[in-house]
Amino acid sequence: MYAIPSQTMTTYGLPASQENGLSTKVAGGTGEGTSLPESLLIQNVLWFCRFRWIIAGGLLAFGLLGLFPSVVGRLDINPHSRWPFVTAGILAVGNVIFLAHTRRLIKSEAPHGAAANLWGQILVDLLVLTAVVHFTGSMETYLPFTYLFHIVLACVFFSRKQSFIVAITACVLYVGCILAEQSQIIPFESIYAGNFFQHRLGDKPAVYVGITSAMVIWLVVWYLASKLSGMVRERDIVLAETNYRLVAAQQERSRHMLHTTHELKSPFSAIHANAQLLLKGHCGELPDEAAQVVSRIAARSRRLAQEIHEMLQLANLRSVGQKDLPRVDLSLDELLRGCVAQVQPIAESHGITIAQDIQPSQTFGCADHLRMLFINLLSNAVIYSYEGKQVRIASVCGPDDKPVVIIEDQGIGIPADKLPRIFDEHYRTIEAVRHNKESSGLGLAIVRNVVQIHGIQMQVKSSPGVGTTFELNLPSGQGPGAMAVTEEKNDGLSDDS
Repeated sequence: MYAIPSQTMTTYGLPASQENGLSTKVAGGTGEGTSLPESLLIQNVLWFCRFRWIIAGGLLAFGLLGLFPSVVGRLDINPHSRWPFVTAGILAVGNVIFLAHTRRLIKSEAPHGAAANLWGQILVDLLVLTAVVHFTGSMETYLPFTYLFHIVLACVFFSRKQSFIVAITACVLYVGCILAEQSQIIPFESIYAGNFFQHRLGDKPAVYVGITSAMVIWLVVWYLASKLSGMVRERDIVLAETNYRLVAAQQERSRHMLHTTHELKSPFSAIHANAQLLLKGHCGELPDEAAQVVSRIAARSRRLAQEIHEMLQLANLRSVGQKDLPRVDLSLDELLRGCVAQVQPIAESHGITIAQDIQPSQTFGCADHLRMLFINLLSNAVIYSYEGKQVRIASVCGPDDKPVVIIEDQGIGIPADKLPRIFDEHYRTIEAVRHNKESSGLGLAIVRNVVQIHGIQMQVKSSPGVGTTFELNLPSGQGPGAMAVTEEKNDGLSDDS
């Protein structure tokens, strides 16, 4: 069986996801008085949760260290009680709740609530941090300066006014902790073995100087961080709004293209049909020169009709790309054989043989989409192979029992520097244009959309003058318990579009 020499191959993996930009419009305009849009806030929520796992792990490790008095005694640290385990547990439980809420936001079509999630995280963290500051020694360690972490993060996440509220909240909690200790409402706590610092805490002027200096430092840090983050946030919001407008313009262009191509499809079909009637002599014998002109009209009409058909497919793929699709368990081997049968006449006209090594397998997806995918890949393999050569299609069982489809050709190949661009609309390499002048350049753009909608992993291996291999890792079938779907077909997606 023919195989392209691996040492000459250049490999390119097509990304399996779509970048669709923002799904909702950015509200509130720009400037320092606004917070980030919802989509960006969700990203910050996830990052904040990951960071909190590290903090909870650190507290847990400190708690475990306290179980060995001989070790902490050498460090002049008092063996502590349960507070590290309690605070770590509170952070972990809070993190689970925050992450569950975030997952619901991500699944929602119109997410709203990321800001409230962040506010909840910051308030829980500030309360837990105040407890940790108290147990470790409110004036004996540098731990109170960790309030700055949340002040700076609030400057990044929220508007300047909202971040100022976080800074004031941190100040109030810290001062409240100190006053409660001074008033004997709660006892002094410390991680240090000696009582030197507790004697110094009785000197109230020193306490006030320490508290005041800490809060002044916090407010100065808040001012600098909020000023800088406000400038960055303004740029982020401008970019987000621009991206929203670009996405909206692209969607409008797709709708316009869909309408226009629908309007053009029927006239070109009529022109092609009438040209065929003239060529077959149904309206009388044509002079040789007239017959040549009509032949060119028929060929051009056929090419334009095919291009309109591909534009319709592409527009429909984009219009339903983020919606629920009619997906079912499919017999992949039957689908592939049907695609081969449809491409066979093209192969025969180009003197190409199609070798099949298709094993029985199941996949899960939209039949019309997958049919478009394989017909485009097979057609390209046939058209860009050298005359008298062979195209091979194989279906095997890959890792995790997932089906793998391989389509190889013995054709002109693709230069390594041009591989990442072959899936762009209307893009064709110079070599491809020389080999076939009648392609629209939309076939691989359709392939890219189907691959990304279905989450298929695809790799392209190619060598100029030797051939190209497409390898697709498809999802496996879901069995009898697959979800029920409707029988309706998306207009323009089937072969009759």
